[in-house]
Amino acid sequence: MTRVTFESFGLRPELMQGIQDLYYKQPTPIQAEAIPLILEGKDVIGQAQTGTGKTAAFVLPILDQLQLEKRDIQALILTPTRELSIQIAAEIEKLGKHLGVQTLSLHGGTDIERQISKLSRTVHIVVGTPGRVLDHLKRGTLHFGRISWLVLDEADKMLEMGFLEDVEQIIVSTPQDRQVLLFSATMPDQVKQLAHRFMKQPPHLKIDNRQRTVESIRQVCYVINQTDKMDALLDLIESTKPYLAIIFANTQQRVQVLTAHLQQQGYDAQALYGDLSQKKRETLMRDFRNVKFQFLVATDIAARGLDVEGVTHVFNYDIPSDVESYIHRVGRTGRAGQEGTAISFVSPRQKSLIQRFEKATRAEIEEKVLTPGHHLTEGRRQRAEEREAFFAQQRAEQQRQQAEKEKKQVEPLVDALKKNQKVKPGYKKKLSKEVEQWKKQYEKKKKWEQAKAERKAARKKGSGQKKR
Repeated sequence: MTRVTFESFGLRPELMQGIQDLYYKQPTPIQAEAIPLILEGKDVIGQAQTGTGKTAAFVLPILDQLQLEKRDIQALILTPTRELSIQIAAEIEKLGKHLGVQTLSLHGGTDIERQISKLSRTVHIVVGTPGRVLDHLKRGTLHFGRISWLVLDEADKMLEMGFLEDVEQIIVSTPQDRQVLLFSATMPDQVKQLAHRFMKQPPHLKIDNRQRTVESIRQVCYVINQTDKMDALLDLIESTKPYLAIIFANTQQRVQVLTAHLQQQGYDAQALYGDLSQKKRETLMRDFRNVKFQFLVATDIAARGLDVEGVTHVFNYDIPSDVESYIHRVGRTGRAGQEGTAISFVSPRQKSLIQRFEKATRAEIEEKVLTPGHHLTEGRRQRAEEREAFFAQQRAEQQRQQAEKEKKQVEPLVDALKKNQKVKPGYKKKLSKEVEQWKKQYEKKKKWEQAKAERKAARKKGSGQKKR
Protein backbone atom coordinates (compact mmCIF):
# COMPACT_ATOMS: atom_id res chain seq x y z
CA MET A 1 0.00 0.00 0.00
CA THR A 2 1.36 3.43 -1.00
CA ARG A 3 2.26 5.57 1.96
CA VAL A 4 0.32 8.83 2.06
CA THR A 5 2.42 12.00 2.48
CA PHE A 6 1.54 15.69 2.63
CA GLU A 7 3.35 16.11 -0.70
CA SER A 8 0.95 13.60 -2.29
CA PHE A 9 -1.99 15.99 -1.74
CA GLY A 10 -0.49 18.55 -4.16
CA LEU A 11 -0.94 21.45 -1.74
CA ARG A 12 0.34 24.94 -2.62
CA PRO A 13 4.03 25.61 -1.70
CA GLU A 14 3.23 28.28 0.92
CA LEU A 15 1.02 25.80 2.73
CA MET A 16 3.70 23.09 2.59
CA GLN A 17 6.08 25.57 4.22
CA GLY A 18 3.59 26.07 7.07
CA ILE A 19 3.35 22.28 7.50
CA GLN A 20 7.14 22.00 7.69
CA ASP A 21 7.33 24.87 10.20
CA LEU A 22 5.06 22.88 12.53
CA TYR A 23 7.18 19.69 12.05
CA TYR A 24 4.24 17.63 10.79
CA LYS A 25 5.89 14.43 9.53
CA GLN A 26 3.07 12.54 7.83
CA PRO A 27 -0.73 12.74 7.74
CA THR A 28 -2.72 11.11 10.53
CA PRO A 29 -5.39 8.57 9.45
CA ILE A 30 -8.23 11.13 9.50
CA GLN A 31 -6.09 13.58 7.48
CA ALA A 32 -5.11 10.90 4.96
CA GLU A 33 -8.76 9.99 4.33
CA ALA A 34 -10.47 13.39 4.59
CA ILE A 35 -8.12 15.79 2.79
CA PRO A 36 -8.40 14.21 -0.72
CA LEU A 37 -12.21 14.07 -0.48
CA ILE A 38 -12.46 17.69 0.70
CA LEU A 39 -10.14 18.80 -2.11
CA GLU A 40 -12.53 17.09 -4.54
CA GLY A 41 -15.33 19.31 -3.19
CA LYS A 42 -17.32 16.60 -1.42
CA ASP A 43 -19.26 17.04 1.80
CA VAL A 44 -17.56 14.89 4.45
CA ILE A 45 -18.47 13.42 7.85
CA GLY A 46 -15.37 12.71 9.94
CA GLN A 47 -15.89 10.69 13.12
CA ALA A 48 -12.75 11.08 15.21
CA GLN A 49 -11.68 11.97 18.73
CA THR A 50 -9.61 15.01 19.64
CA GLY A 51 -5.89 14.37 19.40
CA THR A 52 -6.17 12.68 15.99
CA GLY A 53 -5.31 15.71 13.85
CA LYS A 54 -8.86 16.43 12.69
CA THR A 55 -8.37 20.23 12.80
CA ALA A 56 -5.67 20.09 10.12
CA ALA A 57 -7.87 17.61 8.19
CA PHE A 58 -10.31 20.40 7.32
CA VAL A 59 -8.04 23.44 7.66
CA LEU A 60 -5.42 22.33 5.10
CA PRO A 61 -7.78 21.79 2.12
CA ILE A 62 -9.63 25.04 2.92
CA LEU A 63 -6.37 27.01 3.02
CA ASP A 64 -5.21 25.38 -0.19
CA GLN A 65 -8.29 26.60 -2.09
CA LEU A 66 -8.80 30.04 -0.53
CA GLN A 67 -8.96 32.97 -2.94
CA LEU A 68 -6.79 35.36 -0.96
CA GLU A 69 -7.37 38.31 -3.28
CA LYS A 70 -11.06 38.39 -2.28
CA ARG A 71 -12.25 40.30 0.80
CA ASP A 72 -15.29 38.08 1.37
CA ILE A 73 -15.57 35.59 4.20
CA GLN A 74 -15.02 32.26 2.43
CA ALA A 75 -15.14 29.77 5.33
CA LEU A 76 -17.11 29.51 8.58
CA ILE A 77 -16.02 27.06 11.28
CA LEU A 78 -18.48 26.56 14.16
CA THR A 79 -17.19 25.18 17.48
CA PRO A 80 -18.90 24.54 20.84
CA THR A 81 -16.48 26.43 23.11
CA ARG A 82 -14.48 29.64 23.22
CA GLU A 83 -11.29 27.71 23.94
CA LEU A 84 -11.65 25.56 20.84
CA SER A 85 -12.52 28.58 18.69
CA ILE A 86 -9.36 30.38 19.79
CA GLN A 87 -7.29 27.24 19.33
CA ILE A 88 -8.52 26.55 15.77
CA ALA A 89 -7.95 30.19 14.79
CA ALA A 90 -4.39 29.93 16.11
CA GLU A 91 -3.85 26.70 14.14
CA ILE A 92 -5.07 28.37 10.94
CA GLU A 93 -2.70 31.29 11.47
CA LYS A 94 0.26 28.94 11.99
CA LEU A 95 -0.46 26.77 8.95
CA GLY A 96 -1.35 29.74 6.76
CA LYS A 97 1.26 32.25 7.89
CA HIS A 98 3.08 32.15 4.52
CA LEU A 99 -0.24 32.76 2.71
CA GLY A 100 -1.21 35.93 4.58
CA VAL A 101 -4.61 34.49 5.51
CA GLN A 102 -6.84 36.68 7.72
CA THR A 103 -8.73 34.79 10.45
CA LEU A 104 -11.10 36.03 13.14
CA SER A 105 -12.38 34.16 16.21
CA LEU A 106 -15.87 35.22 17.30
CA HIS A 107 -16.78 34.15 20.83
CA GLY A 108 -18.31 35.54 24.00
CA GLY A 109 -16.23 37.19 26.69
CA THR A 110 -14.72 39.60 24.14
CA ASP A 111 -15.78 43.15 23.27
CA ILE A 112 -18.29 42.82 20.41
CA GLU A 113 -17.54 46.34 19.13
CA ARG A 114 -13.92 45.35 18.59
CA GLN A 115 -15.10 42.28 16.66
CA ILE A 116 -17.37 44.46 14.51
CA SER A 117 -14.40 46.72 13.74
CA LYS A 118 -12.33 43.71 12.61
CA LEU A 119 -15.20 42.42 10.46
CA SER A 120 -15.17 45.71 8.54
CA ARG A 121 -11.71 44.76 7.26
CA THR A 122 -10.62 41.73 5.20
CA VAL A 123 -11.44 38.41 6.87
CA HIS A 124 -11.08 35.16 4.93
CA ILE A 125 -12.07 32.67 7.66
CA VAL A 126 -14.37 33.08 10.66
CA VAL A 127 -14.14 30.64 13.57
CA GLY A 128 -16.77 31.04 16.27
CA THR A 129 -19.27 29.74 18.77
CA PRO A 130 -22.91 29.54 17.60
CA GLY A 131 -24.21 32.14 20.08
CA ARG A 132 -21.78 34.90 19.13
CA VAL A 133 -21.94 34.14 15.38
CA LEU A 134 -25.76 34.32 15.47
CA ASP A 135 -25.55 37.59 17.41
CA HIS A 136 -23.49 39.14 14.59
CA LEU A 137 -25.89 37.77 11.96
CA LYS A 138 -28.86 39.41 13.72
CA ARG A 139 -26.95 42.70 14.01
CA GLY A 140 -26.15 42.59 10.30
CA THR A 141 -22.41 42.82 10.97
CA LEU A 142 -21.76 39.38 9.49
CA HIS A 143 -22.85 37.91 6.13
CA PHE A 144 -22.29 34.41 4.79
CA GLY A 145 -23.76 34.85 1.30
CA ARG A 146 -20.48 34.01 -0.40
CA ILE A 147 -18.91 31.36 1.81
CA SER A 148 -17.62 28.18 0.16
CA TRP A 149 -17.05 26.04 3.27
CA LEU A 150 -19.10 25.45 6.41
CA VAL A 151 -17.42 23.33 9.11
CA LEU A 152 -19.25 21.95 12.16
CA ASP A 153 -16.51 20.88 14.56
CA GLU A 154 -17.32 18.69 17.58
CA ALA A 155 -20.93 18.59 16.40
CA ASP A 156 -22.00 16.17 19.14
CA LYS A 157 -20.74 18.51 21.85
CA MET A 158 -22.35 21.51 20.16
CA LEU A 159 -25.80 19.89 20.10
CA GLU A 160 -25.34 18.43 23.58
CA MET A 161 -24.82 22.01 24.84
CA GLY A 162 -28.18 23.07 23.36
CA PHE A 163 -26.97 24.86 20.21
CA LEU A 164 -29.12 22.91 17.70
CA GLU A 165 -31.52 25.77 16.96
CA ASP A 166 -28.69 28.31 16.66
CA VAL A 167 -26.71 26.01 14.36
CA GLU A 168 -29.74 25.47 12.10
CA GLN A 169 -30.36 29.24 11.85
CA ILE A 170 -26.72 29.79 10.87
CA ILE A 171 -26.74 26.96 8.29
CA VAL A 172 -29.82 28.34 6.48
CA SER A 173 -28.07 31.74 6.18
CA THR A 174 -25.34 30.14 4.03
CA PRO A 175 -25.55 29.45 0.26
CA GLN A 176 -26.99 26.15 -1.00
CA ASP A 177 -23.82 25.29 -2.94
CA ARG A 178 -21.38 25.56 0.02
CA GLN A 179 -19.35 22.51 1.04
CA VAL A 180 -20.33 21.15 4.49
CA LEU A 181 -17.75 19.35 6.63
CA LEU A 182 -18.97 17.77 9.87
CA PHE A 183 -16.57 16.38 12.50
CA SER A 184 -17.76 14.63 15.63
CA ALA A 185 -16.41 12.19 18.21
CA THR A 186 -19.74 10.35 18.35
CA MET A 187 -22.78 10.18 16.07
CA PRO A 188 -25.97 10.52 18.17
CA ASP A 189 -29.31 10.75 16.37
CA GLN A 190 -29.39 14.56 16.46
CA VAL A 191 -26.08 14.75 14.58
CA LYS A 192 -27.23 12.16 12.02
CA GLN A 193 -30.46 14.10 11.40
CA LEU A 194 -28.52 17.36 10.98
CA ALA A 195 -26.19 15.71 8.46
CA HIS A 196 -29.15 14.21 6.57
CA ARG A 197 -30.92 17.59 6.30
CA PHE A 198 -28.01 19.79 5.26
CA MET A 199 -25.35 17.58 3.61
CA LYS A 200 -25.17 16.06 0.12
CA GLN A 201 -24.41 12.31 0.23
CA PRO A 202 -21.37 12.72 2.48
CA PRO A 203 -18.91 9.82 2.85
CA HIS A 204 -18.69 8.80 6.53
CA LEU A 205 -15.06 8.45 7.63
CA LYS A 206 -14.81 6.63 10.94
CA ILE A 207 -11.41 6.41 12.58
CA ASP A 208 -10.85 3.90 15.39
CA ASN A 209 -9.88 6.82 17.56
CA ARG A 210 -9.89 5.35 21.03
CA GLN A 211 -7.04 3.02 20.32
CA ARG A 212 -5.13 5.54 18.24
CA THR A 213 -5.51 8.24 20.87
CA VAL A 214 -3.70 6.16 23.48
CA GLU A 215 -1.39 3.92 21.47
CA SER A 216 1.62 6.21 22.04
CA ILE A 217 0.68 6.83 25.69
CA ARG A 218 1.90 4.72 28.58
CA GLN A 219 -0.98 4.36 31.06
CA VAL A 220 -0.20 3.71 34.72
CA CYS A 221 -2.33 3.62 37.85
CA TYR A 222 -1.55 3.57 41.56
CA VAL A 223 -4.01 2.24 44.12
CA ILE A 224 -3.75 4.76 46.93
CA ASN A 225 -5.77 6.23 49.77
CA GLN A 226 -7.18 9.75 49.48
CA THR A 227 -5.01 11.00 52.38
CA ASP A 228 -1.82 9.91 50.58
CA LYS A 229 -2.59 11.47 47.19
CA MET A 230 -0.80 14.78 47.65
CA ASP A 231 2.40 13.19 48.93
CA ALA A 232 2.23 10.58 46.16
CA LEU A 233 1.86 13.32 43.53
CA LEU A 234 4.91 15.18 44.85
CA ASP A 235 6.97 11.96 44.88
CA LEU A 236 5.96 11.14 41.30
CA ILE A 237 6.71 14.65 40.07
CA GLU A 238 10.19 14.35 41.57
CA SER A 239 10.80 10.89 40.09
CA THR A 240 9.24 11.35 36.60
CA LYS A 241 10.48 14.94 36.02
CA PRO A 242 7.78 16.11 33.55
CA TYR A 243 8.59 18.77 30.97
CA LEU A 244 4.98 20.01 30.95
CA ALA A 245 2.17 18.33 32.89
CA ILE A 246 -1.59 18.66 33.27
CA ILE A 247 -3.07 17.57 36.61
CA PHE A 248 -6.80 16.84 36.55
CA ALA A 249 -9.08 17.10 39.57
CA ASN A 250 -12.86 16.72 39.64
CA THR A 251 -13.83 19.94 41.43
CA GLN A 252 -12.85 23.59 41.34
CA GLN A 253 -12.09 23.59 45.06
CA ARG A 254 -9.74 20.61 44.69
CA VAL A 255 -7.98 22.36 41.79
CA GLN A 256 -7.41 25.48 43.90
CA VAL A 257 -6.10 23.52 46.91
CA LEU A 258 -3.77 21.44 44.72
CA THR A 259 -2.40 24.51 42.96
CA ALA A 260 -1.72 26.30 46.26
CA HIS A 261 0.05 23.24 47.67
CA LEU A 262 2.25 22.84 44.59
CA GLN A 263 3.15 26.53 44.69
CA GLN A 264 4.10 26.20 48.38
CA GLN A 265 6.43 23.36 47.39
CA GLY A 266 8.15 25.67 44.89
CA TYR A 267 6.53 24.42 41.65
CA ASP A 268 5.33 26.71 38.84
CA ALA A 269 1.65 25.76 38.88
CA GLN A 270 -1.51 27.57 37.72
CA ALA A 271 -5.21 26.67 38.04
CA LEU A 272 -7.75 26.45 35.19
CA TYR A 273 -11.47 26.10 35.98
CA GLY A 274 -14.88 27.31 34.86
CA ASP A 275 -15.25 30.43 36.99
CA LEU A 276 -12.17 32.14 35.56
CA SER A 277 -12.79 35.05 33.20
CA GLN A 278 -12.25 34.43 29.51
CA LYS A 279 -9.31 36.82 29.45
CA LYS A 280 -7.65 34.99 32.35
CA ARG A 281 -8.19 31.62 30.64
CA GLU A 282 -6.65 32.85 27.39
CA THR A 283 -3.64 34.31 29.21
CA LEU A 284 -3.15 31.06 31.15
CA MET A 285 -3.24 28.90 28.02
CA ARG A 286 -0.90 31.22 26.14
CA ASP A 287 1.59 31.14 29.02
CA PHE A 288 1.32 27.34 29.28
CA ARG A 289 1.96 26.88 25.55
CA ASN A 290 4.97 29.20 25.85
CA VAL A 291 6.24 27.14 28.84
CA LYS A 292 6.04 30.08 31.25
CA PHE A 293 4.87 27.65 33.90
CA GLN A 294 5.17 23.86 34.15
CA PHE A 295 2.02 22.48 35.79
CA LEU A 296 -1.55 23.21 34.71
CA VAL A 297 -4.05 22.05 37.35
CA ALA A 298 -7.49 21.80 35.75
CA THR A 299 -11.04 20.56 35.88
CA ASP A 300 -12.49 18.79 32.83
CA ILE A 301 -13.01 22.17 31.15
CA ALA A 302 -9.45 21.74 29.86
CA ALA A 303 -9.90 18.17 28.64
CA ARG A 304 -11.84 18.81 25.44
CA GLY A 305 -10.08 20.70 22.67
CA LEU A 306 -6.94 21.52 24.68
CA ASP A 307 -4.01 20.95 22.34
CA VAL A 308 -0.59 21.81 23.75
CA GLU A 309 2.53 20.28 22.29
CA GLY A 310 5.16 19.20 24.79
CA VAL A 311 2.82 17.86 27.49
CA THR A 312 4.78 14.80 28.62
CA HIS A 313 2.57 13.77 31.56
CA VAL A 314 -1.09 13.79 32.54
CA PHE A 315 -1.96 13.11 36.18
CA ASN A 316 -5.50 12.04 37.08
CA TYR A 317 -5.39 13.17 40.70
CA ASP A 318 -9.10 12.30 40.72
CA ILE A 319 -10.23 9.84 38.09
CA PRO A 320 -13.40 10.64 36.13
CA SER A 321 -16.43 8.39 36.35
CA ASP A 322 -16.99 8.07 32.59
CA VAL A 323 -14.89 6.60 29.80
CA GLU A 324 -15.11 9.59 27.41
CA SER A 325 -13.69 12.00 29.99
CA TYR A 326 -10.84 9.60 30.72
CA ILE A 327 -9.96 9.30 27.03
CA HIS A 328 -10.09 13.07 26.55
CA ARG A 329 -7.86 13.65 29.57
CA VAL A 330 -5.31 11.02 28.61
CA GLY A 331 -5.28 12.39 25.07
CA ARG A 332 -3.76 15.67 26.26
CA THR A 333 -0.36 13.97 26.21
CA GLY A 334 1.25 11.97 23.40
CA ARG A 335 0.27 14.66 20.88
CA ALA A 336 1.59 14.85 17.31
CA GLY A 337 3.09 11.36 17.47
CA GLN A 338 5.14 12.04 20.59
CA GLU A 339 5.20 9.66 23.54
CA GLY A 340 3.38 10.51 26.74
CA THR A 341 2.56 9.13 30.16
CA ALA A 342 -0.83 9.14 31.90
CA ILE A 343 -0.81 8.45 35.64
CA SER A 344 -4.03 7.87 37.59
CA PHE A 345 -4.63 7.67 41.34
CA VAL A 346 -7.27 5.09 42.19
CA SER A 347 -8.82 4.20 45.53
CA PRO A 348 -9.33 0.47 46.26
CA ARG A 349 -13.06 0.91 45.52
CA GLN A 350 -12.39 2.44 42.07
CA LYS A 351 -10.40 -0.44 40.58
CA SER A 352 -13.42 -1.55 38.54
CA LEU A 353 -13.28 1.80 36.69
CA ILE A 354 -9.75 1.03 35.52
CA GLN A 355 -11.00 -2.20 33.96
CA ARG A 356 -13.66 -0.21 32.08
CA PHE A 357 -11.03 2.24 30.82
CA GLU A 358 -8.80 -0.63 29.66
CA LYS A 359 -11.67 -2.21 27.76
CA ALA A 360 -12.61 1.09 26.11
CA THR A 361 -9.06 2.03 25.07
CA ARG A 362 -8.05 -1.57 24.32
CA ALA A 363 -4.77 -0.80 26.01
CA GLU A 364 -3.21 -2.00 29.25
CA ILE A 365 -3.26 0.30 32.26
CA GLU A 366 -0.33 -0.93 34.31
CA GLU A 367 -0.95 -1.10 38.05
CA LYS A 368 2.21 -0.09 39.89
CA VAL A 369 3.26 0.08 43.52
CA LEU A 370 4.52 3.52 44.46
CA THR A 371 8.13 3.61 45.62
CA PRO A 372 8.17 5.91 48.66
CA GLY A 373 10.25 9.00 48.12
CA HIS A 374 10.78 12.15 50.14
CA HIS A 375 7.06 12.60 50.78
CA LEU A 376 5.78 9.13 51.68
CA THR A 377 6.65 6.66 54.50
CA GLU A 378 10.35 7.20 55.35
CA GLY A 379 10.12 10.66 53.91
CA ARG A 380 7.30 11.53 56.30
CA ARG A 381 9.35 10.48 59.32
CA GLN A 382 12.30 12.43 58.03
CA ARG A 383 10.18 15.53 57.51
CA ALA A 384 8.68 15.16 60.99
CA GLU A 385 12.18 15.06 62.46
CA GLU A 386 13.19 18.06 60.35
CA ARG A 387 10.11 19.99 61.55
CA GLU A 388 10.81 19.13 65.20
CA ALA A 389 14.45 20.21 64.84
CA PHE A 390 13.33 23.45 63.20
CA PHE A 391 10.82 24.26 65.97
CA ALA A 392 13.39 23.37 68.67
CA GLN A 393 15.82 25.76 67.05
CA GLN A 394 13.14 28.46 66.97
CA ARG A 395 12.36 27.95 70.67
CA ALA A 396 16.06 28.14 71.59
CA GLU A 397 16.43 31.34 69.58
CA GLN A 398 13.38 32.91 71.30
CA GLN A 399 14.78 32.00 74.73
CA ARG A 400 18.16 33.52 73.81
CA GLN A 401 16.52 36.75 72.61
CA GLN A 402 14.44 36.98 75.83
CA ALA A 403 17.53 36.45 78.00
CA GLU A 404 19.39 39.20 76.11
CA LYS A 405 16.46 41.57 76.55
CA GLU A 406 16.32 40.96 80.32
CA LYS A 407 20.08 41.30 80.58
CA LYS A 408 19.99 44.72 78.90
CA GLN A 409 17.34 45.96 81.33
CA VAL A 410 19.38 45.27 84.52
CA GLU A 411 22.91 45.53 83.10
CA PRO A 412 23.72 49.13 84.19
CA LEU A 413 22.88 48.51 87.88
CA VAL A 414 24.54 45.06 87.99
CA ASP A 415 27.74 46.44 86.49
CA ALA A 416 27.75 49.33 88.95
CA LEU A 417 27.24 47.02 91.97
CA LYS A 418 29.86 44.54 90.77
CA LYS A 419 32.53 47.17 90.20
CA ASN A 420 31.39 49.33 93.15
CA GLN A 421 31.52 52.24 90.77
CA LYS A 422 29.68 55.47 91.18
CA VAL A 423 26.63 55.84 89.04
CA LYS A 424 25.13 59.05 87.75
CA PRO A 425 23.65 61.30 90.44
CA GLY A 426 20.05 60.39 91.19
CA TYR A 427 20.22 57.06 89.28
CA LYS A 428 19.75 54.88 92.38
CA LYS A 429 16.95 57.12 93.61
CA LYS A 430 15.27 56.92 90.19
CA LEU A 431 15.69 53.14 90.14
CA SER A 432 14.21 52.79 93.65
CA LYS A 433 11.26 54.90 92.63
CA GLU A 434 10.63 52.73 89.55
CA VAL A 435 10.86 49.54 91.67
CA GLU A 436 8.36 51.02 94.12
CA GLN A 437 5.99 51.87 91.25
CA TRP A 438 6.25 48.32 89.88
CA LYS A 439 5.46 46.93 93.34
CA LYS A 440 2.37 49.18 93.66
CA GLN A 441 1.18 48.17 90.17
CA TYR A 442 1.72 44.50 91.00
CA GLU A 443 -0.21 44.77 94.30
CA LYS A 444 -3.00 46.72 92.62
CA LYS A 445 -3.32 44.15 89.84
CA LYS A 446 -3.23 41.30 92.36
CA LYS A 447 -6.05 42.88 94.41
CA TRP A 448 -8.09 43.51 91.24
CA GLU A 449 -7.76 39.88 90.10
CA GLN A 450 -8.61 38.65 93.62
CA ALA A 451 -11.74 40.83 93.72
CA LYS A 452 -12.72 39.62 90.24
CA ALA A 453 -12.34 35.99 91.34
CA GLU A 454 -14.46 36.66 94.45
CA ARG A 455 -17.23 38.28 92.38
CA LYS A 456 -17.21 35.36 89.98
CA ALA A 457 -17.42 32.86 92.85
CA ALA A 458 -20.29 34.85 94.38
CA ARG A 459 -22.21 34.87 91.10
CA LYS A 460 -21.70 31.16 90.71
CA LYS A 461 -22.87 30.53 94.28
CA GLY A 462 -25.97 32.73 93.79
CA SER A 463 -26.81 30.96 90.55
CA GLY A 464 -26.63 27.63 92.31
CA GLN A 465 -29.02 28.78 95.05
CA LYS A 466 -31.59 30.02 92.48
CA LYS A 467 -31.62 26.63 90.79
CA ARG A 468 -32.50 24.96 94.08
